[in-house]
Amino acid sequence: MSEKSIRYIVYVLKTGLFILPALSLIVAGSFFFPFITGKNFFFRIMVEILFFLWIFVACFDKNYRPRKSPILIALAATLFFLTLATIFGANPYRSFWSNFERMEGLVCHIHLFLYFLILASTLRTKKDWNWFFVDLLGFSFILTVYGFLQFFSVLSVHQGDIRLDATLGNATYYAIFMIFSLFLIGFFLAKTKNKWLRLGLGILFVLDALLVFMTATRGAILGLFGGAAIFAILMLVFNFKKSKKIRYAALGALAALAFAAVLFLLLKNTAFVQNNYVLSRMAGISFSERTVESRFTIWKMAFNGFLERPFLGWGPENYNLVFNKYFEPKLWKQEPWFDRTHNIIFDWLISSGALGFLAYWSVWGAAMFITIKGYKKKQFSAAETSLVIGLFGAYFFHNLFVFDNLTSYFLFFSILGYLHFKYTEMSGAILERAPVAEKPAEEIKLSSYLIITAAFLAVVFSLYFINLKPILANRQLLAALGQIQTKGMDVDFMLKEFDKVFTYNTFGTIEAREQLGSYAEQLLTAEAIPADSKNKALSKAIEEMEKQIVRLPDDARAYLFLATLYTKAGRLNEAIKTVSKAIELSPKKQQIQFVLADIYLTSEQYDEAFASLKTAYELDPTYHEAAKNLMLAAVLTNQLEYADELYQKGKEIHGGFFDKLTKSPRFVSAYYKIGNFQKIKEIWEYLIREQPNNAQLYVSLAATYLQLGERQNAIKELEKAIELEPKFKEQGEYFINEIRAGRNP
Repeated sequence: MSEKSIRYIVYVLKTGLFILPALSLIVAGSFFFPFITGKNFFFRIMVEILFFLWIFVACFDKNYRPRKSPILIALAATLFFLTLATIFGANPYRSFWSNFERMEGLVCHIHLFLYFLILASTLRTKKDWNWFFVDLLGFSFILTVYGFLQFFSVLSVHQGDIRLDATLGNATYYAIFMIFSLFLIGFFLAKTKNKWLRLGLGILFVLDALLVFMTATRGAILGLFGGAAIFAILMLVFNFKKSKKIRYAALGALAALAFAAVLFLLLKNTAFVQNNYVLSRMAGISFSERTVESRFTIWKMAFNGFLERPFLGWGPENYNLVFNKYFEPKLWKQEPWFDRTHNIIFDWLISSGALGFLAYWSVWGAAMFITIKGYKKKQFSAAETSLVIGLFGAYFFHNLFVFDNLTSYFLFFSILGYLHFKYTEMSGAILERAPVAEKPAEEIKLSSYLIITAAFLAVVFSLYFINLKPILANRQLLAALGQIQTKGMDVDFMLKEFDKVFTYNTFGTIEAREQLGSYAEQLLTAEAIPADSKNKALSKAIEEMEKQIVRLPDDARAYLFLATLYTKAGRLNEAIKTVSKAIELSPKKQQIQFVLADIYLTSEQYDEAFASLKTAYELDPTYHEAAKNLMLAAVLTNQLEYADELYQKGKEIHGGFFDKLTKSPRFVSAYYKIGNFQKIKEIWEYLIREQPNNAQLYVSLAATYLQLGERQNAIKELEKAIELEPKFKEQGEYFINEIRAGRNP
């Protein structure tokens, strides 16, 4: 291989690396989870192609082979333990593939490691890295403009509220991207002397800092303040005796940060703060605040999960199993299913145990070691050193409350690649590029071509099985869901559309099965669809969900889906058996007890329903839904004193809201079953007070009075209904005449 050919391939490699940051801009509208899947598939495909080119170059030119560094060793160890955790974890399939919503798993971490190898081995000069960071900053600038266009309502916010999210689809993801952008701006500010460039960078710095604020991401905002404080403290330490100007500037920055914090605490209850969405979110931070309180509960659950599997954890993407098994009943206020701990420490303890956790944090330790070493060897200025450590501090604090995604990983690994380069530069591992030595043809044939061929086959395999097939399945799933509005009544057509997804046999099948189940449930309420078509869809959904619990044998959610479908199909014994398995997997989750009780109610097994709902209620009596459901079961089992007791307790805890829950048509049906028309009368009277212009309520109350034998009161209510609704006059007068004649209409 000639030197000219290698230079050409290296040029292509560098171009590819410079294109990769464009992943932050990708929104694949024709993909399911467009903000996640498009970015990830782009990244994976690009990395695989670049990996082959890099292997090709490295085989013929040792200058492009990876150099040893503490970061490389730590990353390799992390990937090794993640692989073991995947193999020996609770669900290797899910750990390896993840799902469309997250697109992480071992597959993502393998690609990130390959990206690091390619980046660290290809960008071998300061000029390369400067241009790479300029490139990153360029894409970041596009996101800055996008964010302000959202702020001024030129472009819509994808989350549906005022929290800016740019092309990342999530304010949290956007916030951490901007924090990394602030580091890059600081990196160039520390290097450049051009006053106009410094002015432009300074303006951009202020704009990006404002964008972090406007995402209203509390962890990121606190992380930014913390990172800024670390930067100022380090600048003070490094320059205490060297520069009075910098020393005073650092002290001033620390004083400003402290003043801002104190001022905010003093003003947090004022109208100015409470009427500002971002400031009010910050002011709401407390140990008793719902989100914060739930985080501590979730972390406690995660710690219990870690204790069960301390060495290699549960495997990536398996926190949902821990969440179900150690579910705390007081989490009913939160969303029912969590797949992340929202904390970087517990995420790693769960995904890879203590071994993976230590390996991952050794990456951070290696990064800090190289940064400090660089400062001591004058490879990093005081400002650069403070920036790197400040960035890591901000990133760490941010991840104490959320979790990583591809874009944050990508930026993190890019910084790691740069630190690896600085280490190899300091240790003399990067030398001036030596000419490519000519090798004997036999040696090339036996070694290089063999490796290149293996790499080529591996990349082709990966492009097809890891990318192309999932992409096709993803697009087909979205196409199928898009057809529901227009062709949803054509059951045969829709089932064929879902079958196309299943034919690809990818990890997308898991999501497709749930979507098919939802579609089949929707059909049951559609009057225009024949019963045999409904049954056909329901049978297909059940068939697929039965396969689902084989693929996900420890996932309570999958059993719950299947049990619901069994219930709709009238297969109640199978439904009960399936829900019972879900309860084994998540014994303290009230929602599962509710499903079991619904099955019992469907089969009119009221005593069994009562027992199930009492179990749910006793897990946390403050849960209004559990109290309401148990009260309903108490009525159906004719335990009226207990029902009244539950009602009084519910009123004490929830006030008038509990009236709205229990004064409902469902309770009317329950009291009707036991013939308690006095209670039914009270419900209609309550509803009339709430909706005094609803004529139908007066008619219902009149019917109840008839059952109670209060015929004159029934006539009065019918007269009120006629007064409210003139169209009811003819029918209403007929009812009145019938009542006066001694008949019940």
